[in-house]
Amino acid sequence: MERMIERIFKQALIIIPIVAAISFFFSEWRFPLSVLIGGIVFLVSLRSLAWAVKKYLGKAMGQQIIIGISTIKILLIFLVLATLATLKLINIIGLVLGFITSLIITVKEGFITARREI
Repeated sequence: MERMIERIFKQALIIIPIVAAISFFFSEWRFPLSVLIGGIVFLVSLRSLAWAVKKYLGKAMGQQIIIGISTIKILLIFLVLATLATLKLINIIGLVLGFITSLIITVKEGFITARREI
């Protein structure tokens, strides 16, 4: 799992800035910034979920602890994004684009890893 997450991070750290740079030519500064923020939010969320699963899965109350960590993580993400949206520093479509780009990379790497294990 660690190797897969490392590959996801390496690819995302290349592709997300490229998508943001391309979008910079077609829109205002908020859109590329939002693409970067969306990608970073996804990657941080993925890293924290992987950490929680690695540390607590298989232990007593492990699932409940993982759910609690995920709930706190989602609340923090909401607060940060709501604050940025209130200050009009982000573009929702750009945020979703960055998130989806990271998600596509994760799904692709998941399929590749699953195929290797079969």
